[in-house]
Amino acid sequence: MTAVPLGLTMPEALDVLVELVHDWRDRGRVTTTAGLKPGLQQRTAGAFSEQTLGFATFRDFVQAAAAAGRVGLHQMPSGHWMVLLPGESPDDVPTSSYSRSAAADIAEAGVRPASPRTALASTSRLRHEVWHCFVDWAPDQRRVWDRHSRRGVMYPVDADGRPAWESTPERFTKIPAADMSTQVGWMREWAAALPDEDARAALLASLDETAQRGRFRQELTHLGLVAAWRSELQRRILAHAVAWAHEQSVDVTDLLEPRARTASAPPASISKPAPAPGVSDDELAQLRALLHLVIDNMTLAELASLPVRAEHLLRVHA
Repeated sequence: MTAVPLGLTMPEALDVLVELVHDWRDRGRVTTTAGLKPGLQQRTAGAFSEQTLGFATFRDFVQAAAAAGRVGLHQMPSGHWMVLLPGESPDDVPTSSYSRSAAADIAEAGVRPASPRTALASTSRLRHEVWHCFVDWAPDQRRVWDRHSRRGVMYPVDADGRPAWESTPERFTKIPAADMSTQVGWMREWAAALPDEDARAALLASLDETAQRGRFRQELTHLGLVAAWRSELQRRILAHAVAWAHEQSVDVTDLLEPRARTASAPPASISKPAPAPGVSDDELAQLRALLHLVIDNMTLAELASLPVRAEHLLRVHA
């Protein structure tokens, strides 16, 4: 069976880039453009290529991501370009594998590492959720270590130390996760709609009840369809979450993570915007349909708070 030669779309490539920077940041790795490109290619099983997205170089692609507000860029004294997450300062991120780690703090305090285990801090940083457990001093939060999942967990408590959902249950609304049968159904629907017959057959077979656990993921990787399925899953989960929010009278905008914006000069004239590099008409139509789904479930207050550039309103009445 031959792999399907499917590259990433621009939205998918941007999502994978941000995801990779987040992961590397949590591990204390340096996020330079030189290191991120092979990381992107490895994560997407070779599906990423800046040339197929319309960029001459990888830095051109990252600059486009920065212009879209998905990441930030900072040139280091060495001349290398550091990729930042929205809202990050260059002073807050490592510039080398050994910069500003927990070991540096220990050394400045004059404390000698007591064992090889503490010496590991020289190349490591606390994970994101663990960091917040130790640094967030809010008195109405309980912090625990989950020995089963090996993760730090924070949850709200009342004045007596009881979980807040017991003393004030009206404060919380249960979130219905998309269970396994629902997600497997999505997988089958998506796989059945693939145009390539071999890919379709392989993925549907991997979802059979007798198939080995993890086979679907293995086939996605082999076929180069990991990013394509991730995009479909994000679309499905977003629709699932928006429907729940509408049903429970939850503000949809509270579910969405704000993205940093970059200032841009106003256009010299009002004209139809050029399509983003690597985005097909079908993908653009899918994005518009998804936006309509979100907007159709918004309240009047949510709609009134939407930022809309005046040029779009003028274009409608032109």
